Amino acid sequence: MGDRSANESQTTIVIKIPPSSHADDESFAATVAGIVNSAYTEAERDIFLPNYQRTSPTEIAQFIRNGQLAVAYLEGSGHPIGCVCIKLLGPGRGEFGMLALDAKHQGAGLGRQLAMFAEAECRRNGCTIMQLEVLVPKTFRHAGKERMQAWYQRLGYKVVKLGSFDEDYPELAKILSGPTDYKIFEKKFVEAVA
Repeated sequence: MGDRSANESQTTIVIKIPPSSHADDESFAATVAGIVNSAYTEAERDIFLPNYQRTSPTEIAQFIRNGQLAVAYLEGSGHPIGCVCIKLLGPGRGEFGMLALDAKHQGAGLGRQLAMFAEAECRRNGCTIMQLEVLVPKTFRHAGKERMQAWYQRLGYKVVKLGSFDEDYPELAKILSGPTDYKIFEKKFVEAVA
């Protein structure tokens, strides 16, 4: 799959889908899982029960084996600083999720680069629609989730439906700390011609 360099706020990164052999590198998988879990500890604060971990090194290794994980590296160092999971859901439809950056690199436009990379990969594979999912608590304002939803909307995503988290992710639903909305966002790459 593709590579891309980005130069934002003095940080130059390379985004690429690592070869499947990286799945056997336990240190690499643990580093990426650590980045994700650290980012999601803040992003999902008070949504899941305490001690919730978004992913594991085993799951990261499987995403790498499947060619579903794009990793952002500091250029020249080969050190991972972020990732995004990219899935082809069916004909013409892709999805990205688990977008995460090391806290030192957040706020510099690098998350946008990861999202654009995911979109480009899905377009390259024939997708005309991209989707993503966001959990939002129903009983309190979550400033991070509000910022995230606004950010996705600025990228061109729109809420198209409320899903059933209990049905789609029954095991995870058991560890929610309270009621949530499960929003499905979509972005169409190609507008239909009237």
